[in-house]
Amino acid sequence: MSRPPGDALPSSWRSHDDQPVAVPAVPGAGDRAFYVEIGDFQGGDYRRNAFAAGTAEEAAALISILELRRGARVLDVGCGDARHLRALAADPGVEGVGIDVSPGLVDAARDAAVADGVGVDVRVGDARTLTADLGAEIGTFDVAWSLCQGGLGTSPATDPAVLAGLAAAVRPGGAVAVTLFSALFAARHLAPGDAFDPVHLVHHQVSEVHGPDHARQRFDLWTASYTVRDAVRLCGDAGLEVVGVRGVEPGAYGRRAGGEVGIDDPELLVVARRP
Repeated sequence: MSRPPGDALPSSWRSHDDQPVAVPAVPGAGDRAFYVEIGDFQGGDYRRNAFAAGTAEEAAALISILELRRGARVLDVGCGDARHLRALAADPGVEGVGIDVSPGLVDAARDAAVADGVGVDVRVGDARTLTADLGAEIGTFDVAWSLCQGGLGTSPATDPAVLAGLAAAVRPGGAVAVTLFSALFAARHLAPGDAFDPVHLVHHQVSEVHGPDHARQRFDLWTASYTVRDAVRLCGDAGLEVVGVRGVEPGAYGRRAGGEVGIDDPELLVVARRP
């Protein structure tokens, strides 16, 4: 796999007013996934995240964009509480497998599936080691996706491995869908207290996360961001053929036509296929 240009260059973190700022080092390929602690802290309260309110619209848009049919086998990597798979389990009857690095979120997903009365297979696993985690199931899925920076987008050092795993997970002709944080949006709307590295296109923030019993805890978050050109190259390096890109935001996956990307769209929804 080719090494991205500038990958060996030092970071140049900037504040919202374009001043140099110190930021903790971006997690490397061998580091423990920082989402483990966040997910375990939230557990069932993951559903209170603002972005989770748009699940129904996102699921409906994914059905249309990916032309999902009853009985399709879908892999959701970085599934959180399996909100998308649960929404799809009844109609169109998708057979879903969810993987998340946080045991706390996997427990929450299983409890939520029971409460919803739907069948969803949710497991603890690392997006960076999908091939090993799936074993004999590699190459058997009709669709594999990673949405809302749940498994893809946590580090430019590991994103290639995550996307390669998604590509390997689907059968030949199968679809891979990912949402990626837009580098244009990240730089354009950098908030006070956040930082952005224009060299590696990584966004950093310290976020206050709400957990059970009104508990709150602050966590460092790193999000790799992309231009459309970067996203297409990332997919190509994984052996995928991009068939569509559109600008999206949580709860509004279907607001733009395929191929339409706005400067102020927070995310890019990229759909590709395995040859």
